[in-house]
Amino acid sequence: MAYRGLGVYLTDHLAGATAGLNLAQMAAEEHRSDEHGAFFGEIASEIKADYEKLERLIAEIGVEQSATKNAAAEIGSKMMAPKFTGGDDDQLNAFITLETLGMGIEGKLCMWKALKLVDDSNPTLQAYDIDELVGRAESQRERIEAKRLEVAPQALAHTADV
Repeated sequence: MAYRGLGVYLTDHLAGATAGLNLAQMAAEEHRSDEHGAFFGEIASEIKADYEKLERLIAEIGVEQSATKNAAAEIGSKMMAPKFTGGDDDQLNAFITLETLGMGIEGKLCMWKALKLVDDSNPTLQAYDIDELVGRAESQRERIEAKRLEVAPQALAHTADV
């Protein structure tokens, strides 16, 4: 690989994607029996596919994954699990999870857009349909935001006096 910056950038995003995938899968499991289960299951499946695409891209470019970054993401997401699953307020848990996932999706979207700007100088990047990946991230962001705003009144109204 000619430029180390790309490797650092991609491994940083992979660590973020690891945390995001863990959160999405945890949400799918946590909400499997409530009205949010199908939504979180679908989003988790899409995030997993994007994660696997990023892993393949990193391998094909020849970047060595950072065990330290990946371990930190795994540990961090496990330590934060109670924030997203604690208590008995499914609406608030779903709301906080959606908001957090939305921020992660925004980061993924930024990554794909940045990679699109340099794909003409990297044959490996050219082999990926980055426009499709941008579109999928935009769709995820829009659906997550719509769901977040749908859940907000239930999540926040009854906790407003806390």
